[in-house]
Amino acid sequence: MKKLTILLTLLIFFGCSKDDSRADENPDNQLDPEVAENVVIILDDKSNLTSSESDLNSGIYNIDFTSEVPEINTNDIIVGDEGEGFLRKVISVSSNGNSLSMQTTQATIDDVFNNVNIQFNTDISESSRMANPVTQKTQVNYIRKGVSFYKNGLGYNFSNTVLYDDGNATFTITNGNATFDPNFSFNADYSFFGGLDFLEFKADNANLEINCDFDVTVAGSLSLPEFSETLLDYDKYLTFLVAGVPVVVVINTQLVAELNASIDTNVTWLSSWTNTFGVTTGVKYENDNWTGNFDLTSDLELNSMDFGGQVNIAQNLTITPRASLKFYGVIGPYCQPELTEDFNFNVASPSLDWDAELKAGLNLTTGVDITIFGNTLADFSSTDSYEEPIWNAPTSLTIESGNNQTADQGQILDEPLKVKVIDALDNPMPFVPVYFSVTAGGGSLDEESVITDENGFAQVFWTLGDNTDSQTVEVTVKKADGTNIESITTFSANSEENEFEFTGSYSGETTDFVGNCSNSDNAGDWAFTFIVNDNNTITFTSTAHSLLNEMTTYSFSNNNLSFSIDIDYGGVQDCEDPNNGGDWIATLSFNGVYNPDNDLFDGTWSVNNIFSPQFPACDITNYSCQQSMIIN
Repeated sequence: MKKLTILLTLLIFFGCSKDDSRADENPDNQLDPEVAENVVIILDDKSNLTSSESDLNSGIYNIDFTSEVPEINTNDIIVGDEGEGFLRKVISVSSNGNSLSMQTTQATIDDVFNNVNIQFNTDISESSRMANPVTQKTQVNYIRKGVSFYKNGLGYNFSNTVLYDDGNATFTITNGNATFDPNFSFNADYSFFGGLDFLEFKADNANLEINCDFDVTVAGSLSLPEFSETLLDYDKYLTFLVAGVPVVVVINTQLVAELNASIDTNVTWLSSWTNTFGVTTGVKYENDNWTGNFDLTSDLELNSMDFGGQVNIAQNLTITPRASLKFYGVIGPYCQPELTEDFNFNVASPSLDWDAELKAGLNLTTGVDITIFGNTLADFSSTDSYEEPIWNAPTSLTIESGNNQTADQGQILDEPLKVKVIDALDNPMPFVPVYFSVTAGGGSLDEESVITDENGFAQVFWTLGDNTDSQTVEVTVKKADGTNIESITTFSANSEENEFEFTGSYSGETTDFVGNCSNSDNAGDWAFTFIVNDNNTITFTSTAHSLLNEMTTYSFSNNNLSFSIDIDYGGVQDCEDPNNGGDWIATLSFNGVYNPDNDLFDGTWSVNNIFSPQFPACDITNYSCQQSMIIN
């Protein structure tokens, strides 16, 4: 066939049967396809491609014909439907009977058609059907032991898959399945003069879901920079005619798991999650420009997390159902959604503060390798990413018991201050350092840092400050970098005045003889006894210092005792004039605090001497003295 012009409108859909009715029946928007004069079609049922793989890689196409040998010249374009199909430009040709040997280079669809629209829909399942197929088949290239696919090729089961095992470290997907059901839409327009004018490849509202239980056991340290395992590889072959020319499309799907990890020492963990994405993605070439499109809905859920160990960990698992469309054996459009799981555990030394986080997300690359479509454009791809934490620990700190207690000032509370540390799933977190600190009241704690037990609990005992001020203790948990987790807890307590009963008889005595007098005199030794009366007074019972039967009021509050009494010590005489005299009044006072530890009042004894009149020449002037005094 050296020249073939067919004036018709052709719009081909293939995909799920539910989409077969979507053919555009409006001829005003369609093109009249025309095939270039130098196109030669070579059909599989009338020929046999005998080239080796090495020959094909070198562009050598050896073909035996079972019928009439077609006329093929230099610069002709040969189109074949054998295998993945081929689309080649002939550089040289030689014949031998019914066989031709051709040296070729890669041709493009642009070399074949003028004024053509190639448009179709397809999914990656084995059961989809096109409207008018020439051939269709599915071929499994590789399937890992234990892996299966179902839902007509849209779902995959890879439970009990050991991704890595070197004797010391094992990474196993104990339960795993994924669903990927894109309905790809391809649309390309070629004009008579301009080549490729428009190209769009997209998937609307594709469902992407993964359920995975991931079990990790490591004995000793491990550094696994990158590890990749193909779980499944299969092809779906489709051949249809455009203006009498066979167009061969192969949809290749690969399910690939990639793993990398860095772990300090012994550790085990089992995580289980379900991630569901609704994805719309695509790339478009129009008006000499490429654009990308991306829209995402997500539902990420952690089912369980069981972790044992305290080491630095960085681990990433990626499950990718890669889908690509090959035209005549050459990759064109492709879509690679990487379902990611990242687990990180950080621990500080020597404090052992730690934090852990599990993230899930999607890295989606959609693009077109332009090689098969034309010679004037560059390849294009668009990558979009989404990630969010689905678990972290320690997450929060809650009061379990011991808040809002009441005790006497300076006393230990009856109940300990008890807290609980949990993760994002409300699981108790053991081996977490918890920090307690007195923030008001001046009290003390029996410990300031406590490691949580297997149930996530930590507790300390609190002795209140020796006052009735506000009493608080703050509790924090730190991450490995030293910052606090967002949850900070505060305990409060009520400190009451000690219930000391100030009754009975007491004796007071200064503890030093000299004291401190404003006139440098010797203060002397003071001692007395008194009885506490019911009417808020005291009566002195000693004869010392003229205090016998003297009475005064007292004040006793917040363990503080104070009283004051005036004593008339009689008259004084002017040394210069015996007929001239005056009065001497002394104000005696005490101010001290009760100490329950030794059952004493410890304070200051003051004596303020007032002379009226004063006789400076006789050294008779007002003065005061102060000394330390104990009353018991």
